[in-house]
Amino acid sequence: MFGLLFLFGIGGAGAWLFLRLRLPAPSILGSLFAVALLCPLGLKVAFPTGIVSFFSKVTIGAFIGLRFDRNCTKLLRDLAWPSIIVSLWMLGTSIGCGMLLYLFTDLPISTALLGSTAGGVAEMALLALSLGADVASVTLLQTFRLVGSMFVMPLLGARYAGSDGGSLDEELPPCSSSCDSSDSSPWRYMTFVGLALLGGWAGTISHVPAGSLLGSMFFVGVFCALGIPMWSPPKIIRSIAQTGVGITIGLSMTEETFRQLYFMLPPVLLLTGGMIACAVALGFLLKRITGWDLVTCLLSASPAGLTQMGAIADEMGADPLIVSLMHTVRLVSILIVMPFSLSALLS
Repeated sequence: MFGLLFLFGIGGAGAWLFLRLRLPAPSILGSLFAVALLCPLGLKVAFPTGIVSFFSKVTIGAFIGLRFDRNCTKLLRDLAWPSIIVSLWMLGTSIGCGMLLYLFTDLPISTALLGSTAGGVAEMALLALSLGADVASVTLLQTFRLVGSMFVMPLLGARYAGSDGGSLDEELPPCSSSCDSSDSSPWRYMTFVGLALLGGWAGTISHVPAGSLLGSMFFVGVFCALGIPMWSPPKIIRSIAQTGVGITIGLSMTEETFRQLYFMLPPVLLLTGGMIACAVALGFLLKRITGWDLVTCLLSASPAGLTQMGAIADEMGADPLIVSLMHTVRLVSILIVMPFSLSALLS
C-alpha cells in the first residue's frame, strides 16, 4: 500500500508540474517523467504493476467506448483507407529505419530490424528471442522509440494545432446521448463498471495486444451504440488511470536501461529521430487526405503504443476513438506481417 500511495504521489506531482508548465498530456507524460527520474537513484518500492496496469487500461478503454454511437458504422467505413495507408507506411518505415540502423551502426541486421519495428515492446522482445537476436538491445531500442514518440508527437501536435498544451479541462462529450454523468442511478453505474471489467478480462485472456483496453472499449462501446443507458464517470477518474499508465511505463526504466543507453545512444537517437520524422510526414498526409484535426492525425501516425496514444488523445482533446482504431489496425497488421517478413529477410 505504501508503494502504491508513494508512486501515485510522485506521479501526481509530475502531472501537476507538466500541467503548470502547460505541456501536453500532463497526466501520463508528467507521471512517466517523474517516476523515471527515480530509477537512477536506485530506489526500490513495491508496486502492484500488473493490477494498476490492468485497471488503468480498462478505465481508459471504457472512456473511449463511451464515444460510440449509432453513427460509428460510418466512421469505421471512413477509416478503411486511412488505416491501410498508416499500416503500409509503418511497415515501410520499420524496414527502412532498420536498414539504416544496420548500415550506419554496428548492430547486426536482426537486432536493427527488430528494434525498429513499430510493434509492441514485449512482442518484439519475444520475437527477438525466437530469432536469436540481441533481446536487450531490441528492448532498449523499442523502449526509447515508444517514450520518445510519446513526448515528441504530442508536443508537435500542440504546437502546430495552436493548442494550449493539453489542459485537463479539455473535454469532448461522449458520442452516446445515453451516457449521463449527472444520473447516478445504480443501474447505470453497475452497467458501466460491469461491462468495462468483463471486457477487460475477456481481452486479457484472449492474449491480443492491449487486450484489456480493447476489450473494455468494445464491450462499453457496443452497448453505448445500442442506446443502453450508461454512467459517464467524472474526468478525474480518467486522469488517475492515465497517471497509472505513466507510472507503469516509468517503472520499466531501470538502472540497467540507463546504463545500456550510454553505449547505445547513437542508434537510439538515429532510430527515434527517423521514425518520428516519418510519423510527422504521415500525420500531415493524413490531415490532407481525411480533413481530421492535426492533433488526431499526428497521434494516429505516432510510432507509439495503442494504450498510450489513446490516453494522450483523450487528454489533449483529440478524437481517441479514431486514434485507438487506427493504432489497433496498425499494430495487428505489423504483428501479422513482420514476423514472416523478418524471417524471409534474415534467411
